[in-house]
Amino acid sequence: MSQKPVRILTVDDEQLVLEVITAFLEDSGFDVIQAVDGQTAIDLIQREQPDLVLCDLRMPGMDGLNVLATVTRNYPELPILVVSGMGGMSDAIQALKLGAWDYVTKPIEDMAVLEHAIAHALERARLRRENREHREHLEAVNMQLQQTLRRLQEDEAAARRIQFQLLPENNKNYRNYWFSRHVLTSQYLSGDFVDYFIIDGGHLGFYIADVSGHGVSSAFVTVMLKSYIGRYRELYRQNRDRGILNPAETLSRLNREIFGSHMDKYLTMFYGVIDWETNRLRYSSGGQFPFPILFDGEKAVFIGKKSLPIGLFDFASYQAESLQLPPKFALVLISDGILETLPQANLRSKQAFLLETVQQTDLKIENLVQALALDQSILLPDDVTLLLIEKRD
Repeated sequence: MSQKPVRILTVDDEQLVLEVITAFLEDSGFDVIQAVDGQTAIDLIQREQPDLVLCDLRMPGMDGLNVLATVTRNYPELPILVVSGMGGMSDAIQALKLGAWDYVTKPIEDMAVLEHAIAHALERARLRRENREHREHLEAVNMQLQQTLRRLQEDEAAARRIQFQLLPENNKNYRNYWFSRHVLTSQYLSGDFVDYFIIDGGHLGFYIADVSGHGVSSAFVTVMLKSYIGRYRELYRQNRDRGILNPAETLSRLNREIFGSHMDKYLTMFYGVIDWETNRLRYSSGGQFPFPILFDGEKAVFIGKKSLPIGLFDFASYQAESLQLPPKFALVLISDGILETLPQANLRSKQAFLLETVQQTDLKIENLVQALALDQSILLPDDVTLLLIEKRD
């Protein structure tokens, strides 16, 4: 498809000048329209939409300066060149001040000068037009991004509400066992999760989990985890499977489920089952660190041992451990995000501080949050979750 020729409006009250300029421009491939006075020029600009205007200054009625002022005001992207022989330098200065793109003096002895001025003005107009279109495109993209961000924030707000609704009731009492939790997120959605629940009339289950990464994808895995555990509980309720009572078997199943989902996510997890009648804890750890802290009222100690995360290796296996709990105790589980907030220089010092904090704090979840300086408005590098389990009289 051939390109539309550039249309030029030439304005001059001298017919001979119009004829000469028009002949030259048409020979150069331009489409030329003519006006013999200023008002006609303004009308033609509105109707014909030329790509460039050549305008004389001295004309009866509306002179070139008035045409120039009108064009600059109403059509700021339309190049207008003054072609005039009257007035000398003062007219040139006045025309440039009013917005003329260039000034060519008459008589034009070398038409190449006019052709060069036209080519330069058209190129300048093209660049200005492209810059404007680029700016408008950027503004449109920015507006679209802002709208998308608002929708994402609205979606994240809904997702956050859903995720927190999945958390168990805080300060929950099952007979003389008390469960409380506190979840602090580094982003809008959390990759940490806790849960506690009655398995049957003789057993309580609980876990803390920390999914790799942050944000939506990690939060989605916590929802999957809640669903898997819910399915295991339902299988037990239907007398079809007793795996939920076996922490090692539960972690092994979760490892197969998460690894097989191909989500490129893994998690650390501590799952425990408390026998109400014997006050005995059976548990298994899948990479949970720091280890849970057991406090018997006098001394705080870590329980658990090193193990592999859930969903990282298909060959991972998990060991069941058993522990007779003290008549009264507190069990504190904290996700590894806490290690990045503590000021101590090394891991050994951080662990010692955690034991000391548990021993010296009146063990309520809000007191732990304050003792660990998690009540301050700081930007967390990672999610931090606390789970406190107490057996009282």
